[in-house]
Amino acid sequence: MTSPKLSADTPRGRMYRLEPDGPLLYPSITNVAGMRAKDHLQGWYATMASKRALEMYSWLDRNPGRAAAEISRVSRDKWGTQKRIAAAAPEYTRSAADFGTLVHAACELWGTGGTRPTPAQVGEIAEEMRSSQGAFAAEKDPQALIARADVRLDGYGRFLEDYQPEFLEIEQTVVNHTVGYAGTTDAIVRIGNTVLSADIKTSKKVRGDYALQGVAVCRAEQLLDDDGSLREMPDITGAFIIHLPEAGGYQAVPLRTGDAEFEVFRSLRSAWGFVPEECALGASSGPKDLLLSLLRAKGGMDALG
Repeated sequence: MTSPKLSADTPRGRMYRLEPDGPLLYPSITNVAGMRAKDHLQGWYATMASKRALEMYSWLDRNPGRAAAEISRVSRDKWGTQKRIAAAAPEYTRSAADFGTLVHAACELWGTGGTRPTPAQVGEIAEEMRSSQGAFAAEKDPQALIARADVRLDGYGRFLEDYQPEFLEIEQTVVNHTVGYAGTTDAIVRIGNTVLSADIKTSKKVRGDYALQGVAVCRAEQLLDDDGSLREMPDITGAFIIHLPEAGGYQAVPLRTGDAEFEVFRSLRSAWGFVPEECALGASSGPKDLLLSLLRAKGGMDALG
């Protein structure tokens, strides 16, 4: 998937500018949607870390002759070992994201070129990602990687046959100035007489919070091109996910994109803009200064004249 030219990664996540070389103004849709609490991930992080620790123990069990030296090394570098175990979940997430990007890029090539990418072309995309982004560094079998992607392309091809979408936009950036966000949808398509936003997902399942991304695209105000040009936003009826699971096939999953979902997204945008560091004021010099500082913070000084 092509990275939007008007976007850039920052310490606060991906941001968008409105013109080439302009200032980064708006957070990405994914960045805003990511403000939602994900308490369930804590247990998953712990599970992934424990699995890596057990894998390390199993390696010692399979290599008893090297166990003493490895245990000594771990004992000398406890912090390094802890970091390696703790990195299990982030590394898995990065690997899954890289694979998703590979499939997205292949589908984008299919959409723009009109023909299914060959295994050689998928391999070229993977190699470019490896050299430019460091993706697939741990991948030992490039052909297996291409075969995995080919299964997803089989499913995508079946979707194209069954739904016959007309692609109006591919990898198109959209912007909402009123709320203050921008983002890129995989495609805007016409199916029948209805215009829809479509996103491709290779995740294990379709999550309900994808609706937050979908509604943000549906409620965008303008299309934003790579040169900074703004175009009229089409009247999008709704959003759906083209789910390409590991087992093959596909699912076309509609998302709820009503007022309730957009209100949640707007609230998350407000949460993204909150800067907690600015809320702790300077230490007061006494009771009077404390009260005055609190009044100023609440805008109460105007009431005092």
